Amino acid sequence: MSLLTDTLLQRVKMLKNWKAWVSKIAKVAKELMLDAEVYVIGSVVRGDFVAGSDVDILIVSNSVPERIVGRGKIKVLIEEKLNLPYYHPFEIHLLKPEEAELYLRKAGKYVNKVA
Repeated sequence: MSLLTDTLLQRVKMLKNWKAWVSKIAKVAKELMLDAEVYVIGSVVRGDFVAGSDVDILIVSNSVPERIVGRGKIKVLIEEKLNLPYYHPFEIHLLKPEEAELYLRKAGKYVNKVA
């Protein structure tokens, strides 16, 4: 099997197990930002995802840094703590509550709040 094929198969496996991975991501997010609320939106919630889909995760907190560099550092910390591979399917969006409103409104009923 080629490296590309193996990588794609591993990514699809992670995508199929998105709920378990999102729970782990939420746990780490809440360790880093105590007031974090975590939501999943998009195709995985609707149930119409395909192999090339990603998992859109909204991490909402008043503690989210204003600057993109600070947000990037938090994303890297989450990825490192979970040892996520470079090909992982998780699109992590760090948002302040007022920024999250648009995402949540557009998602409508297809929002999964992670406990």
